[in-house]
Formats: sequence, structure tokens, C-alpha cells
Amino acid sequence: MTRGDVMRRIGSRSNTSAPNNASWLMAVGILAMVIPASDKIASNQVFFAAHGVSVLAWVAVLVLGLVLCWLAVTGLLLLLQRLTNPRAYDMVTSLLMLVVTWFFVGNVLARTLLSGAPALAPVVGLIAAAGITLLARRFAMGNALAVFAVIAAIVPLLIPLVTGSQEAPKSTFAFDDQPDRPSILWVVSDELQYPLAFTQDGQVRPELPNLKALAANSTTYSHAYAGANYTDYAVPSMLSGISDVAGQGADRMQKVRAGIGIVPGMASAYSVVMQSPMYSFDCDSADCASVGAGDDVGVVERYASFAKDTLAIAGRTALAAPFSEVFPSLDGKWRDFWNGGDEFSDTAEGNSVGAVIDGIASVRQTAPSDPFFAFWHSIRTHAPWVVDRDGKQIYPFRVPVVEGAHMIGAEADQTYTTAELKSLERRLYANSAVDFDRQLGLLIDDLKATGQYDNTMIVVTADHGATMTDRADRREGDTLEQRWSEVAHVPLVVKAPGQTEPAIVAAPRSTGQIAATALMAAGATAPAEDVLSPDLSRDLADGPVFTSVGGGVMKPWNYTGAAEEDPWLAEDLTPPNAAYPFAIGIDQALLGAPVPAGWTEVTPTHVLVLPGESTQQVVIVDRESSVCSVDAAAGLVSSNDTVVGSVLWEGPAGATGSQTRGWAIVPKADAATYAFWCPSS
Repeated sequence: MTRGDVMRRIGSRSNTSAPNNASWLMAVGILAMVIPASDKIASNQVFFAAHGVSVLAWVAVLVLGLVLCWLAVTGLLLLLQRLTNPRAYDMVTSLLMLVVTWFFVGNVLARTLLSGAPALAPVVGLIAAAGITLLARRFAMGNALAVFAVIAAIVPLLIPLVTGSQEAPKSTFAFDDQPDRPSILWVVSDELQYPLAFTQDGQVRPELPNLKALAANSTTYSHAYAGANYTDYAVPSMLSGISDVAGQGADRMQKVRAGIGIVPGMASAYSVVMQSPMYSFDCDSADCASVGAGDDVGVVERYASFAKDTLAIAGRTALAAPFSEVFPSLDGKWRDFWNGGDEFSDTAEGNSVGAVIDGIASVRQTAPSDPFFAFWHSIRTHAPWVVDRDGKQIYPFRVPVVEGAHMIGAEADQTYTTAELKSLERRLYANSAVDFDRQLGLLIDDLKATGQYDNTMIVVTADHGATMTDRADRREGDTLEQRWSEVAHVPLVVKAPGQTEPAIVAAPRSTGQIAATALMAAGATAPAEDVLSPDLSRDLADGPVFTSVGGGVMKPWNYTGAAEEDPWLAEDLTPPNAAYPFAIGIDQALLGAPVPAGWTEVTPTHVLVLPGESTQQVVIVDRESSVCSVDAAAGLVSSNDTVVGSVLWEGPAGATGSQTRGWAIVPKADAATYAFWCPSS
């Protein structure tokens, strides 16, 4: 059959309108890509808050963007129509429609009707695309379809504005009539593992004096555990009173992750203060001081970031493998999906206690007779850990050396090739905890100075811990013992209103039990349909369940008394020489002295200095691998012939080819004065 025979069989093109054909193409793309993404994010107020974008503003931007795309496609088709004859225009337009529709329909089928036999999706998709292409040639109904598709895309975004978040309380919380209702301060220190904060005998480490002082008149739950290993599962579960995350099922957890738990229900009797890099709570009165949701980012950058992240959601949601794998994973994040590394990107503020203090002062001034409910989600202890003991940034969040890594000394999968490099990271982690403790002390001092401390319930906990591992991502852990000790096991200190004596509860408790405990202190009763875990005074019926999340799959495991590990060395918690806190693997007597005999100077092939606010700075150096012994894990760094620290050489697994990388954090000096040394053979 010739091409002429084919053209005679399918007939001539009736729909010659370039705008209408552009609408056909747009309608297919909107139905296949935009609508699934809209459904995914429609009720996710956390996703909008994380970008500092309102739903209405995004709807306007989305419609504008679709109109601009339509204009661009229309312009191209008009140009094609002007430059070619009708047959060429028909062939190119039909081919474009066939290919675009085939791609989208094939993906839709692979994700839905043919998910069990994805190999059939391209075949069935081609047949369906051919039929749609024929319709587009004959019927000028593209504009109507495009309008319908746009409406279908924006309606899911608008529905939550009318009905409220799907996880918002179904009815108002009932409060008793107690005259002196206590205030509630709920603090979540992101990734603060238990063994970093507590010794194995259950005492707060001396490096955290403010938490230690708080524990002296609070109840310490020495076997508290997190709900999950990712923040975007653990924190929403905590606020919603969920202890068994995996047991809720994927559909329910999608809704939980999109809400803020008990907070809206508390707002009828409490002035709400929320400081978080993700969460915000917008209320209709002045009794609300929500901060921390992208306030320091410009409008253009904010919407550009939102658009990129929406594209990531659309790609992961609407496309089937292998096309979906081109888009970044959505696990463990609310934003910055394309950047890798962590949930909160480079712009989130780690020194955020001032915003909490100001927020409490603001609502107290507006409604002095009302108690406050303050939720402070601090990311100071979230990796990458970058500060010194004074909370000053040592190096930038992104280290432009190892692709995929976001912590110094780490490989792309966040593993470490020597114990010394792991020690370097532990010291940075400890610094972050020390600075969080400093901020906690400022907040508690303010509560005491303003007479609010005694009648305030104070909760300090973590979403989950973090590890420095040898074989897997730090969130997973290497062994069952490490997974419990360093990831699942978290600090939990609760000061009840008026409490002055310490207490210890050794029985396992979930951070999902905090919500019910807060409601009990507030004299609040949640609606019957809001099923919360029991308060912290009671055991869980089914025992501890921790959920590991990976690739969107939730895997629970039950804690049955795994052995406790303490990975912390005394010198990592408190370095022996405060002037050279990152001198690791060398004789401390060498510091501040001339380089002694027995060391060979290394001529580096490349040196990168990453200065920050701190008096300490990161120096990354590459050398010829053959210059030093493979067993030489640590060398010296000197400045002006004086030893100022150690350089930690990557182990055999990290030294690739002829080059070996070294990592150092040393007192800030002119980069030209640094010299690097290995022990002589």
C-alpha cells in the first residue's frame, strides 16, 4: 500500500486550525501529566507551605503557564502552516500528535490498566494514539477538551480550600473549663539520636547542659523511639498521634504527610506558634505566629522551585519506568527534589530559636490571657552538620567534590572509608547538638524570665536519629543494633506543668504518644474519628514498631530489646584541644609546634579551601596515591611551618586510581601557607 493509498483511506484533514490542534496536544499532556500531579499535591498543605506558595497563587501561575505553553505550540504550528503546503502541515501535525499521544497514553496504561503487563502498554498505546490522532484530524474540538482538562487539573487544588485539609480535625476539639490552662512547647530536634544526647546509664551528656537542666525537673523516657526513618513520615505521624506508621497503609500516610495533625484542633483554645522549615499554620486571627516557610526566598525563586518540584512529582506520578526514573526520588522530602542530599536544602535556617521567642512574645502580646501552643522544629542537628561549637558555619552545605554526597569525607552513598573520617563527621554532629542545646537554653531562659516556665508543658524529642555507616545510607543503619541505637532510638524529655522533680520511664514509648499527652495536659478531647495512640503514661498494645521507608515502601520491624550501642568516643564529644578541635589520628602534642622529623611533605595536585563564618575552615587536598602509604590514614597540616591539624586521607575504597583525596578542618589561614605531610615510610 502506497502513501497515497493510506492518505485516501484516512481522508483529508478537516481540522486545519493551528490553535485547535495545539489545544489537542495540550489537552493530552494535561490529562496525562498535570492532573495526576494536581491530585498528588492537592491536599498537601505541607508541600505548599514548604515553598511559601499559596494554593490560589499557584492555580493562577499554573493557568498562566499552560496558556503560555499553548501560545508557544500554536505559534509553531502557525509557522509550519505558513511555510509548508497543506499536505506537509497535515503530515507533520499528525505525526506530532501521534508521537505525543502514544508516549502519554502508553505511560498511563503502564501505570494503570496494564500495570501487570507493562510490555503491552506501548502496543495498546499506539493503537489508542492512532485513534486519537484521527479524531484530532477530523474534529475541531481541541479547545473544548483543553478547557475541560484545565478545569479538571485545578479543581483538586481548589477543593481543599473549600473543604479543608483531608487530615484536619473533622470537628472542633472539646476543651474542659480549667481556669489556668497550661501552655505547650513542643520541640523536635531533627536527627538528634539518643546516644549523642544520653549516656548508656540514661543521663544527659554534660556537653548539653541546658537539656540536662531541663531533665532535672522532667520525665525522661529512656527507651523512646521514632515512627520512621524519614522526617516527612516521622514528624507528621508524631503530630497525628501515630505509633505504627506502616500499619496505617500508604493511602492514609499520604494524607497524614499532607497535614499538621492536632495543631488546627488546638487553635480554638490556644494561640499557635509554629517555627519550622516546612510547616506553617495560617489562622484567621492575629493569634498565630507561623514562620519559617520560605520567608527569606524571593518570589521568582520561590515559584521556580515550586514549578521544578511539581514537575518532579508529575514525572514520578504520571510516568512509568523507565521514564519515571529520569525524575528524582520523592522519598524523605517536601521540596528541592532535584538537589539531592537532604530535605531542607541550603536555605533553611538552623539558628531559629529567635523566631520562636519572637513568636511567643507576639501571641502573648495579642492575647495575653490565652495559653500558647508552640511547635519548634529545629534542623540544627540535621545533616549536613556544618557548624563549630559556637554555631558558626564552617563550610557551605554543598561540597563540590563528591557527586551525590553532602557531608565532608563521605562517599556518594554517605559511607566513610576510614574510622578517622567518620570521627570527623561525628565531631561536626556533636557541634550541631551543642548549638541546638544553646538555643534550647535561650528559649527556656526566656520562658523563665517572662514567668511562663512553670505552667508550660515542655517536650523535647527528635523525629529520628542518624548514623555514620560503613555499608549503607546513614538512615538505614548497618545492623539491627545500630538501627535501634542510632536511628530509631531518640531522646524524649517531657516537663509536665508544675513538675519540679525528675522521673525516668524505662518502658518503651513512641513519639506517636506525645500528641495524646499534649491533649491531656490541655484538657482537650479529640473527635472520636481522630484515633490517637495512648498517652505516654500507658503502654502500647502491640509494642514498639519502627518503620524504614525506602523507594516509597514502608517496612516495619518490631523492637524486642536490641542491644544498645554507644558509638561515641570521648574525644569526639569533647575534643582534647579546643583550639584544634578536628585534629584526629595524630599525637596532640604536635599541635602548635614545628613539623618534626619523620614526616614527608606532600606536593598536592589540587587544593580546595572552603571558608565560612567560623575560625575553622575546610581544606580538601588531592595527592598522588603513591606518595604516602596506604596505611597512613592521617597526615599533618601545617601553616607557616607550624602544625595546625590533621589531614585525613581516604582509605583504599575511596582512593581511586592514581589520586587520593584528603580532608582537613583547620584554623583559618591563608591557603597559600598550608602544607601537607605524610609519615615517612
